[in-house]
Amino acid sequence: MTAITNSQRNLVRIVYDIANEHGIAIESFSYDWILKLTKNHVQKHVFGYNFELNSATSKMIAGDKTATTDLLQSANIPTVVHTLFLNPTMEKYVGSIGNWEKIRSFFTENSQHIVCKPVDGTGGNDVFLVKTVTQLEQSIHELFSKYRSICLSPFYDIKKEYRAVILDGEVELLYQKNIPFVTADGSKTILELLQEAFSAEVLDSVLATFSNTKTHKLSDILPKGKIINVNWKSNLGEGAQAEIIQNKTINQLAVKAANAINIRFCSVDVVETASGEFLVLEINSGVMIEHFLNSNPQEYSRVKAIYEKAVLRMLEN
Repeated sequence: MTAITNSQRNLVRIVYDIANEHGIAIESFSYDWILKLTKNHVQKHVFGYNFELNSATSKMIAGDKTATTDLLQSANIPTVVHTLFLNPTMEKYVGSIGNWEKIRSFFTENSQHIVCKPVDGTGGNDVFLVKTVTQLEQSIHELFSKYRSICLSPFYDIKKEYRAVILDGEVELLYQKNIPFVTADGSKTILELLQEAFSAEVLDSVLATFSNTKTHKLSDILPKGKIINVNWKSNLGEGAQAEIIQNKTINQLAVKAANAINIRFCSVDVVETASGEFLVLEINSGVMIEHFLNSNPQEYSRVKAIYEKAVLRMLEN
């Protein structure tokens, strides 16, 4: 899969359209990764998917899963637990006892079914579902080889995951992420079904994730009508599909979470457990609606309107 260039991002195209329509001067830096917007002597920036609306502190909190967990719990907001573990190279903070005993205890206390991930990861990268001690060792070793800090979460039996895009305390967009699947036709291999079902943009991720499940082989031909789950994660970049919904309960929870860390423009991920409980999974300071728009091109006007509000409010002061 060939990665898109920054200039091909939907966000870049949308911000240029907004600037042209509102008489906003726009300059590009770092291959369109940074956009400088100027109007009436007010100058603001878009850096990646981050708009100059949020404070540096709120952005840093949102980018740290354990910090977000701590602050949401202190505000009595139901949230997915993320327990912090520092890289053993940081012995001054870890202490001579190390991490392993506490990690094993966490694993045991959570029925030997947990999720390991980097504290500041995005897009489902380096997220490991762990069910055995061997998997735990492998995952922890790989994560600590890349990151200064990681976090562990209990495995939640998740029925559905949702994303709410919030601007100044209002939900501008709410959609659910449907875990990807394909249906066997009795003649095609799983590989052929996946190639037909997913775009080139996400196919490599889909194949890599599916291969790690070890449930079926890509060369298998399953009976007609058999549902084949492609992934256990709900990431749009790994094949999940977005469906716009309305839900007052999720909206209220997401807004409370955003307000708890004083963040103005963000997306809040919420999960619904099998028991019907809603929990905040994470808060994202970078508002990326890229994959959503790729799979729902008919929603261009809706997405543009959200970014337009953000740009105009950025330039108000």
